Amino acid sequence: MGRQTILELEASGADTPLATVRAWNALALRTIGAAQSARALALVHTCMYNAWAAYDGNARQTMHGVAVRLPRAERDAASQAAAMGHAARAVLAGPDADPGLDAGPFTPAGIGRTQAAALLDVRHRDQPFALMPAEVRPAAAARPLALVSVWCDVAQRVSIRDGHGDDRDVLLFFVLANALADADDAARDGVCAAFAAAEVLRRFTGSDHLDAATFTEMAAQAGPGPGQDMGRKIGARVFDKARRYWQGRF
Repeated sequence: MGRQTILELEASGADTPLATVRAWNALALRTIGAAQSARALALVHTCMYNAWAAYDGNARQTMHGVAVRLPRAERDAASQAAAMGHAARAVLAGPDADPGLDAGPFTPAGIGRTQAAALLDVRHRDQPFALMPAEVRPAAAARPLALVSVWCDVAQRVSIRDGHGDDRDVLLFFVLANALADADDAARDGVCAAFAAAEVLRRFTGSDHLDAATFTEMAAQAGPGPGQDMGRKIGARVFDKARRYWQGRF
């Protein structure tokens, strides 16, 4: 459904224009669908982050991205948003669905497509990347992955509550999606994923106050498991690594 959904939404000017990180996150969840793949969502948000970083004065792309920083005169919010959109579209709908195939390498289209291609190449060589239906994934993967859309919804509400623009949201969803994916890879435990997400949100907002009712509900849905400590450690580790990237300390 990915390519068709994206192209139809763009053609129809649907309710939420694909012009913000939150909008692309919502569409990614719809496109990924029942597979609820934490790693697929992390791929989308990492590509968007890498495209965004080209327009920032300090941030660096991740180790599997392509290092690029545009001159200050070429950095503007519209181009930055466009580059992130091209990156997300190339992952979700395939590179051939992205307009601007002949665009230069330092245009928004060129930057977005290049960052997506770099990560997709790594993913293909690591293990075949596919948004697989839930029924063909290992049974153990289903339970923690069900938390992905729930925690992304919590992050969306945090973004709206705190008045984020794209500069904050691209960082929030970059670190959250990767924490959820790492928790899934490490434990395939719903409790681990829940606590990894909560730790990321705690550190990102600088507050121990996360909607208590929301967290209690999510932890209950996760079910029993030994993953609380592991989840917190994964959340802390991923947050610290992501922060080093966006602060340019790598």
